[in-house]
Amino acid sequence: MARSSHVVRPWWGWFALLDGGIVALAVLAWSENTHDAVAEAVPVPLPSNQRCRQMLAGTVVIHAVEAIAAGRMARHRGLNPKGWRGQTFVVGFPSLLALRRVER
Repeated sequence: MARSSHVVRPWWGWFALLDGGIVALAVLAWSENTHDAVAEAVPVPLPSNQRCRQMLAGTVVIHAVEAIAAGRMARHRGLNPKGWRGQTFVVGFPSLLALRRVER
C-alpha cells in the first residue's frame, strides 16, 4: 500500500494555545527575572523555577510518548508516520485526535 505524506492539521488555535503555553512555561522555567516579574504581577502563587523546569520536562516526555504512538498508529493505517510523529510532538493530543479521524 502506498503511504500518503498527507498529514491532517488540527485547528490552528490548538497550535497557538498549546505551544504558546509551552513557550511561556519554558520562559518561566529558565528566566528568573521573568519568573519574578510574573510572580509579582499575578494574584495567584506561581510555581518555582525548579517546579516549572520539572513541568516542562514532563511536557516533553508526554509529547514524545504521544509522538511515538502517533507514528505507530499512522504506520498501521498505511500513512507516513514521520509527519504524524513530528506534528504530534509539536501540538500533542489534537494531532492524535486528527489521526484517529483519518480513515484506514
